[in-house]
Amino acid sequence: MLGALFDTNFNNLVTPKLIKLFYILSLLLISVQCLIFLGLGLWIASWDDFWAWGVIMICASPFVWLFELLLVRIFMEAMVVRFKEVEYLRIIKDKD
Repeated sequence: MLGALFDTNFNNLVTPKLIKLFYILSLLLISVQCLIFLGLGLWIASWDDFWAWGVIMICASPFVWLFELLLVRIFMEAMVVRFKEVEYLRIIKDKD
């Protein structure tokens, strides 16, 4: 991995190796954010005047989690597809 960072010809790509780490990290961050969102909704639901907003936040938190995770997944898959294209083009180039 460290050797790939000093490859000035860019024959070894670093991003495909790091994409799994970035996906796991974003999954953890999105989950923590939505748990905080859920906890805030539970706290607001205990109020007398704004309990409905708390219930809305509680109901919305799984959908927010799913939507954010879907966006991250689409972005990561687009990056992987782009790097796979480069990899396959390099294989075709090397065949000739």
